[in-house]
Amino acid sequence: MYQDEKIKQICDKIYYMAKKKKSFVQICKDLELKDYEVAGLITMMHQQGYNIEYVNGEIIVMKTPPKHNDVYELPYNLEHLKLLLISDTHLASKYDRLDILKYLYDKAEKNGVKHILHSGDFTDGRSNRPEQVYELREPSYEGQVEYCVEKYPTFSGKTYVIQGNHDDWWYKSAGSEIVKSIAQQRDDIEYLGADVADMKIGNLKIRLFHGSGGSAYAKSYKLQKYLDSIPLAERPDILQTGHIHQSFYMKQDNTHCFQTSCLEDQTPYCRGKGLANDKSCWWVDVDFDDKGNIYNISPELETFGDKKMSLRRKK
Repeated sequence: MYQDEKIKQICDKIYYMAKKKKSFVQICKDLELKDYEVAGLITMMHQQGYNIEYVNGEIIVMKTPPKHNDVYELPYNLEHLKLLLISDTHLASKYDRLDILKYLYDKAEKNGVKHILHSGDFTDGRSNRPEQVYELREPSYEGQVEYCVEKYPTFSGKTYVIQGNHDDWWYKSAGSEIVKSIAQQRDDIEYLGADVADMKIGNLKIRLFHGSGGSAYAKSYKLQKYLDSIPLAERPDILQTGHIHQSFYMKQDNTHCFQTSCLEDQTPYCRGKGLANDKSCWWVDVDFDDKGNIYNISPELETFGDKKMSLRRKK
């Protein structure tokens, strides 16, 4: 991890200037640092999970993680990794909870989290249910894209997200991948595909899956059935699912399974169907040995009620 807050601030400045297309020489000059000092910091940032590299005298900022055999791979060779798992934010709904999201992103920044995983339904979309339009802050495709680009919290790490069934309504009606469009306008959001995506952070294998259909009679049922459908040799270390707006954790066959709930208040539709919105998130700590092998994964659930979050203004 970073030795102190000053080094972290310098790294954030390097990343910001690199995204603004400043040259390596200019960054060294602006920060009053030697070339080997900046190169060393960039190497450390790359190991920490920033999508940045120093190659042949040039800084390269990668928009999307490299993909090999349909797996998005991120480098990581430190002993400890912190993750935040969220889902079903349903942005542009009148019931979305941007206050919770801002609180979580501020907390992630403070605690050194660089990877936030989002398992779908980034937006509330636009369904063929006529009354849904009255539940939306922005009913149009363009309006929802603009709302998310402007309102979604920022931080110095990356948010990796898949498309859920609400996002997919725009694809079915207009042939547009709305989360992809949002990510193209935000350097800190990476779109990994529709419904399911596999990624690796160091040696940690992760699968994001949204899902579809209604809730089962037991929270664990759909999660177990989906895990059983994955061949043992292909099973991830972490399986994160969304869609049913309820939180649940279990470990089965060396896979840590996280049913991730929503960050949206109960809508009239959900109230009429008797469906609760379990507002919560998972904080996950992963420990590696000196060879990069995983020896411990620790989950912590944080829940939220209906009370609005009180956020301090940054000075």
